[in-house]
Amino acid sequence: MKNPTINIIKYILLNYPHKDELSASRLTKMLYLVDWKSSLDSNRQITNANWFFNHYGPYVEDFIEMARLDRDIVIEEATTFYGGYKQMLRLEQYSSNDIYIGVFERGVVDFVISATKDKHYDEFIQLVYSTYPVVSSQRYSHLDLVAKAREYKAHLSRQ
Repeated sequence: MKNPTINIIKYILLNYPHKDELSASRLTKMLYLVDWKSSLDSNRQITNANWFFNHYGPYVEDFIEMARLDRDIVIEEATTFYGGYKQMLRLEQYSSNDIYIGVFERGVVDFVISATKDKHYDEFIQLVYSTYPVVSSQRYSHLDLVAKAREYKAHLSRQ
């Protein structure tokens, strides 16, 4: 079986309804939300990412490198609304039959797509920054999402 993370990336690229919004930043943060939701629901991440909270929020460079090495994914340079640089990702001609993800993983990714698809980038970023791992961590630190999920649930149970 192929790398499960690359299949999650391809599944998002295939199923996200606004293809013109799939920048490297949005994709990375969607994968963060997938891992956070999975950590809350199952005490495990879907990807094997070592999340880091840097000046751009939750970040892992591995995903874009994985995408760059995959022949089915195209990364193109584009300009942001503010004149900056961004990387846009898309699938080459692709069949959904070739993307293998489990039922649980599909449910989590579909939930994240549904929760984020109607959010403009600023709203999307606000959602990411409002998650417990971000609000409860120092910038420039490692984010252990499974531990943060346990901590978050413990806080909720005390209320």
